[in-house]
Amino acid sequence: MGYDDRRLEVAQAAWRVIIREGLDRTSMRAIAQELGSSTGVVTHYFRDKEELILFALEQVVETTLKSMRFCAETRQGIDRLEHMIFAALPLQESDRADWKVWMAFLGYSIGREHLIQQHQKRYTHIRQILYQELADLQAAKLIRADLDLTLEANSLIALVDGIATGVVICPEQFSAEQQQYLVHQHIHALQTLP
Repeated sequence: MGYDDRRLEVAQAAWRVIIREGLDRTSMRAIAQELGSSTGVVTHYFRDKEELILFALEQVVETTLKSMRFCAETRQGIDRLEHMIFAALPLQESDRADWKVWMAFLGYSIGREHLIQQHQKRYTHIRQILYQELADLQAAKLIRADLDLTLEANSLIALVDGIATGVVICPEQFSAEQQQYLVHQHIHALQTLP
């Protein structure tokens, strides 16, 4: 197993501990126990807890972006945007785990400006992707010409964040079908009238 594979394995152990214990109780020792190894093994790959959780968060974001890109490659038009948003939602149990890590990190970041900046950087990147999708749809006259695309990209992010928070807190209130329905209704409201 290579260095990068082992780092990912350590990060996956960190996810499991974060999901089970919460980020505040996640320690290098707890991660090592989850791995069945010594703390020295964990610190060989990551200097400290913060470096490890930043890496874990980056993996969560990359997984989501990869899913969004895959949806973008296989679809066009409104369907493409809709499925890109679906890819960011916690529709499956495994997606809920990613969202728990994201939310734990967000809470941990409060009061830590350098970590808030990490979140801002990721949101900026996602906003740019959504803005471009919306601009392409607007150019193709598939969504209304009067839309403020920055505002609409932010609205889509807020929709996903709100749904995901609801799923993490009260999973029984947001089935996969309900999540998709809410996105569909929102995107439908952006479309040009026939």
